[in-house]
Amino acid sequence: MKTKTLWQTGATIFTASAFGAFWAVAAAEDPALQAPEEVQAIEVAKALVDPSIISAGQRSFVKCQACHMVGENVQRRAGPPLNGVVGRAAGTSEGFRYSPGMAKATADNFVWTLEMLDAYLKSPRDIVPGTTMGFAGIPKPDERKGLIAYLASYAADGTRVETATE
Repeated sequence: MKTKTLWQTGATIFTASAFGAFWAVAAAEDPALQAPEEVQAIEVAKALVDPSIISAGQRSFVKCQACHMVGENVQRRAGPPLNGVVGRAAGTSEGFRYSPGMAKATADNFVWTLEMLDAYLKSPRDIVPGTTMGFAGIPKPDERKGLIAYLASYAADGTRVETATE
């Protein structure tokens, strides 16, 4: 399996703890004002601060597998593939036909930041009214955090992203 480090994605970590990471690169700025690649690298790096929770997120992803895939050679199912979703603009998986609710979120420049993913995974219809996603949500914050870390561990091309060890 191919892997990348965060250094290869362009993210720089200075001090970090859980999702409350401190960044020298524009973390406090509005994501809409940053280049999409920067936003994605920052969000992925924040999600992967504690790589030990990725395996718990993988177990939680079982709830998503009926409709979504991650990894190399993904295919569309009832939902879009989720490679590279963390930090990406919503509704941008090529070739997938989105619901009116998600299309509106896309038009409103909705970005899958950690906070937005956490809120969406807790209660999808509250965050994106009109979504056709039939999933009720994940009530446990730790489970959502692990799932987000697991999703963040996949780059857009399906390769695994690891935290930097240097």
